[in-house]
Amino acid sequence: MIEIFKAGGITMWPLLATALTGLAVIFERTITLHRLPSAKSCEKQLKDIEAEFDRTGLEGTAKKVAKGKGVMNYVFARLLKRFDTLAGEKRDLLERRIAAGANVVAVDPVTKFLADKSDMDEFREELLITIDESVKGYVGKYLPALATVGSIATLMGLLGTITGMISAFNSIASSGTGDPKVVAGGISEALITTATGLFIAIPAVVGYRYLAGKADSARSGLELYAISFANTLLAQLEKVK
Repeated sequence: MIEIFKAGGITMWPLLATALTGLAVIFERTITLHRLPSAKSCEKQLKDIEAEFDRTGLEGTAKKVAKGKGVMNYVFARLLKRFDTLAGEKRDLLERRIAAGANVVAVDPVTKFLADKSDMDEFREELLITIDESVKGYVGKYLPALATVGSIATLMGLLGTITGMISAFNSIASSGTGDPKVVAGGISEALITTATGLFIAIPAVVGYRYLAGKADSARSGLELYAISFANTLLAQLEKVK
């Protein structure tokens, strides 16, 4: 095996690094996706976090999720942070308008209803975007790197093929074609790197397709509980109004 590696030339080193990267991502993602909480566990975490939110409010809940681990704590933390940012931005805008002497109180009930509805729709849309990004970022983490491994390994193998053929032709140019051993080294390098690139790329592509499919199927279930918590936050915003 070591002799084959050496015969592949310098291109074998980046191919080795690519292979190790692919293996690390496949191992890490397999473990992470296997450890995703069940629907029952997600529901329990949701009830616990909503109860904490009712007791301690935004700040206390943020401290609780910061101490926890797992995808639901990660998503809840992102939601709380985004909600706090949106609420802060709205308060700041309101204070600036009051300072500027603008009329911020709608006397017409219809106008007030439409303004409140617009605010809620804006908050809801921002929170849904946060949910989508956080869940996708958690379950799909490192998968783009695995897809890159599948693509670049083939290209590296092709590069090794080209450098091997160049070496073979240089040997022919300097020594002629009388002795097959003259070109054997270059041809061997070309074939070894090509085979190695494919040997790395095929499992990487298969692993990416499998893990990406598993991540996508997990997303929909996780997002349901995150949306439920987002609705809890929006309900609290309506109480404040």
